[in-house]
Amino acid sequence: MTPQDPKQLRGPGIAFLGAGVAFSAAALAAGQAAFIGVGSALIALGVVFLARSRRG
Repeated sequence: MTPQDPKQLRGPGIAFLGAGVAFSAAALAAGQAAFIGVGSALIALGVVFLARSRRG
């Protein structure tokens, strides 16, 4: 098993960040509290992926 190149994590990080923002916007537009939790989890995951891509 070879270690993954940290630079390859940038694309998924941006995708998770964008999905999190979209879920948060949908939560505000629809007034659904459940989407806020999903959106914040996706934003956090995107930030982690971006941080790991910068560290490598």
